Amino acid sequence: MNRRNKTKVYEAYEQIVDWFDDARTKNLMESEYLNLILNSVPAGGSILDLGCGTGEPIAKFFIDKGFKVTGIDGSKKMIELCKKRFPSETWIVSDMREINLKKQFDVILAWHSFFHLDGESQRNMFKLFASHLKPNGVLAFTSGYDEEEVWSDNNGQELYHASLSTSEYEKILHANSFEILIHKIRDPQCGEATVWVARKIDRKNLK
Repeated sequence: MNRRNKTKVYEAYEQIVDWFDDARTKNLMESEYLNLILNSVPAGGSILDLGCGTGEPIAKFFIDKGFKVTGIDGSKKMIELCKKRFPSETWIVSDMREINLKKQFDVILAWHSFFHLDGESQRNMFKLFASHLKPNGVLAFTSGYDEEEVWSDNNGQELYHASLSTSEYEKILHANSFEILIHKIRDPQCGEATVWVARKIDRKNLK
């Protein structure tokens, strides 16, 4: 079993792009959360999609709603597909842990991507989330439901996943000025995903 891609899972995705694109559920089972985000930020706002994959269905949902998307993925092949499908958006090949875009967005998504980072990398990402998100902006990500590390076989590629505990995610979110809007563990309507949606608190407007 090849587990060499623990720190750079996107290298494994390079080997299975076509399979992943076909296998990725595109029926928008995530719609409850996507619509919540849609209704929580200004119309036509900006989206930073970290680990955007092939751009479908998540980025496509927001593009179709008139949002401007900046997608980040470590897989060059996935970014090539995004550029082909949605040439008017911004697509960047990069490890999400290394970005410094020097701008802020209305929404940050790390959907089915954040959980490919090891625990320490996840802890460090919250400052990056906060620095790239506008006050009152929304962060949405998926995680595991308890502190753990697991590997899963995906068309012959072993993909690494990790999670912190619920209490640690709560603590880190609060420490980085996030208010938790939704936390749902193993949502059966969303492919058993554990979902977090949080809003960045606008400290300047607090009395």
